[in-house]
Amino acid sequence: MPGAAFFDLDKTIIAKSSVLAFGKPFYREGLLSRGMIAKSIYAQIVFMLVGADESKMEKIRESMLSLTKGWNQERIATIVRETLDEIISPIIFAEALELFAEHHAAGQRVIIVSSSPMEVVGPLSEYLGADEVIATLAEIDDDGNYTGDLAFYAYGPFKAEAISAIALRDGLDLAECYAYSDSITDLPM
Repeated sequence: MPGAAFFDLDKTIIAKSSVLAFGKPFYREGLLSRGMIAKSIYAQIVFMLVGADESKMEKIRESMLSLTKGWNQERIATIVRETLDEIISPIIFAEALELFAEHHAAGQRVIIVSSSPMEVVGPLSEYLGADEVIATLAEIDDDGNYTGDLAFYAYGPFKAEAISAIALRDGLDLAECYAYSDSITDLPM
């Protein structure tokens, strides 16, 4: 079996936080206020300058869950799909796409592993040509809206557990696989 390559998303494949990158389209669609955009810009600057340790990631996660509670899951996925070229194309690291091509040429699957939500990572991974996704899964109510809770948080050791589950499912030898990330929080990966 040829193996797989597991890629973190934010600051590994793209130059910034994938969630924060979609702030402008969310604002245009009335989901965010100017104040929320300002907070997002501040968070992005901090994230880019100093990164995010476990404590900062927890604060970001709680803030995002509170902010998105009540938003419609399908509406978010639609906004992301419709604005991918505008938002993501300018911030993709060319080197990441070259690595995707190298791994695909070697017969290896490319899997994006991100703490960002599936509604962002799923369409983005299709756009980039990845084969599979591990991403954070939000709990959704009967009306298709976010509850403010998570079903699965794809972060740190949970990323490693999800990777191990894929390896077990597909008979992959993790010693023959690759992992790419910019962050020490992904060391378990």
